Amino acid sequence: MVPYSKYAELEKKLEQLQAGAAAPEYTFYYVSHGGPADPWWAPVIKGSQDAARLLNVKVVYSGPEKFSIQALVDLLNSAIAAKPQGIILTITDYKALDEPARRAIAQGIPIIAVNVPDPRPPNERIPYLSYVGQNEYDAGYYLAKYLVDKGYKPKRVVIGIHEVGHIGLETRAKGITDAITQAYPGTPVEKLDITTDPTKAAEVFKSYLTAHPDTDVIFTLGPLGAHPALQVLREMKLTGKVHLLTVDIDNVILKAIEAGELDAAVSQQPYAQGFLPVVFMYLYVKYGIIPPPQVPTGPTVIDKAKLETVKKQIATTGGA
Repeated sequence: MVPYSKYAELEKKLEQLQAGAAAPEYTFYYVSHGGPADPWWAPVIKGSQDAARLLNVKVVYSGPEKFSIQALVDLLNSAIAAKPQGIILTITDYKALDEPARRAIAQGIPIIAVNVPDPRPPNERIPYLSYVGQNEYDAGYYLAKYLVDKGYKPKRVVIGIHEVGHIGLETRAKGITDAITQAYPGTPVEKLDITTDPTKAAEVFKSYLTAHPDTDVIFTLGPLGAHPALQVLREMKLTGKVHLLTVDIDNVILKAIEAGELDAAVSQQPYAQGFLPVVFMYLYVKYGIIPPPQVPTGPTVIDKAKLETVKKQIATTGGA
């Protein structure tokens, strides 16, 4: 039973929030490899800030302008120097992040991993409190298995990877490759470095499809790959002839699935990856409540038949 004094404390805090008088109780840093160039992160940022307002904490979101592991390490070091009460971190490159993350924890700053976990065994990985996000291997594997389960046998498969070296994207690509080659041994499956520049990505896809006209399946690992791939297939009049599947859903991808231009996409619920770690960090810092070691937010494969299940999420948060 919660003591009456606790109710009084909560009521007073609510009154202060409504009056706009309460200073943030804690400061958390959300350090991510995802910067403003990647539209997928907008719902994550929104989720983190919504949770911050509800809990009266300050969440400082930090992400590099362009994908860079060194920039991510620098942002983490800056966050540690600011001495926040907690850090939420994408473990995009566990080798590069291991030392500063362990240093933060040794200084008494708890870490919650989000979006990309440390893939090592528990006794070797960074000792963060919890991981909030999807299993990246499963995301790739079940996306490719969706196509396999439909009975489609591809001639040639290409995977567009927009951030080479990003452990989460590389793991998705491995899941895709395994699902295809297990079902159809000998099928060519190639990875393309398409970069985070949509114009460059379109050029890379167009060149590949021109050089390999037998390509009949394209996988992309996020909107930064899906958007230019859609554009190229339209321009080359290959829509419906080349299957396109992706990870993550935004309004562009939703409309493409509705129009039959894109077969399916994986939903990992980005808003939840912003909101939940802030709540878990608050509960840990404020009350000592330990979060579960893993909190899956996906993956779920969404096709035209399942679109209604994510439309509300996209309309209210900007992604799914």
